[in-house]
Amino acid sequence: MREKTEAAVMGMQGDGSPDHRSPMGDAAARLAQDTAQLARNELLAVESEVRAALRRIGAGGALSGAAGVCGVLALWSAHETLLRSLEPILPGARASAVLGSTYAMGALALAQAARKRVCAVPERPADALDRTDSAATQAEPGPARRGDGPV
Repeated sequence: MREKTEAAVMGMQGDGSPDHRSPMGDAAARLAQDTAQLARNELLAVESEVRAALRRIGAGGALSGAAGVCGVLALWSAHETLLRSLEPILPGARASAVLGSTYAMGALALAQAARKRVCAVPERPADALDRTDSAATQAEPGPARRGDGPV
C-alpha cells in the first residue's frame, strides 16, 4: 500500500529527476509521507493501549475466577455445617432432602423475581433509543429554556 502511494506521488512529480519536480509534487509527497507516518504512529499507540487493557482484563478475570471459587467453597462449608446440624433432628437422608428442597424453593423464588423484573421492562433499550433519536430530530429548533425538557 505504501509503495502504491509513493508511486502515485512520484507519478504526480514527473520522472523523479530534480529538474522535473514541481513544488506541488514535493508538497504532495511530503504530505503523503507525513500522513502515512501519522497513521502508523496512531495504530501503534492504539495497539499498545489495547494490549494494556487486555492485560488488565486478564488479571481481573483471574481474580474474579478465584473469588468465585472461594465463594463456592464458603457456600459448600455453610451447607455442610447446616446439614450436620440438621442430622440429629432429622434422621437418615431426611436432612439432605429438607435442605435440598429449601435450596430449590429459594432458587424458584429468585428465578420468579428475576422473571418479573425482566418482564417489567416495557421495551428493548435499542427501540427506546431509536424513538428518542427520531423525537429529537423532529423537535423544533429554538433556544433551550430551563424546565422545557422531559421530567
